[in-house]
Amino acid sequence: MDYSQIPLRDMQMPEAIGWWPLAYGWWVVLIIVLISLVYLARYLRKKLSDPRRYALRELKSIEQAYSQHQDTNQLIMQSNSLLKRLALSLYPREQVASLSGDNWCQFLQDTGGISVEIARELLAKGPYQRQRSDRIDHTRLIQFCRQWIKQVKGAKYA
Repeated sequence: MDYSQIPLRDMQMPEAIGWWPLAYGWWVVLIIVLISLVYLARYLRKKLSDPRRYALRELKSIEQAYSQHQDTNQLIMQSNSLLKRLALSLYPREQVASLSGDNWCQFLQDTGGISVEIARELLAKGPYQRQRSDRIDHTRLIQFCRQWIKQVKGAKYA
């Protein structure tokens, strides 16, 4: 038998499979990736706009300035001002703005969850009276401020 005499058509190749429309599995993967990106963006925005992050940076600059000028009164006033501004940004103004003295120290202790024996002595009365620089433990004051900044949650972040 002569196969060349048989009337057959050339071999038909199927068309290439297109990428559109996507299979259901790819739609699920695409939706999961988009939702993950939205949550990641929200998390990063919240994390990067956290006022505590800026407060820690400013505390570091206050510490560097103190190492240059060694003025304890300025250190006390700047650190107290920093804590007050951070508290005003984290809590309602009506709750924080009028605090001073022992009430301010009690607020720091309640919100930060740390003892404030150094704050009772320095932050309550320090901005209003001159301190002897030999009696001030500036490292404990800066350490207290740093620890309070890291631990405070605030009404917006609780």
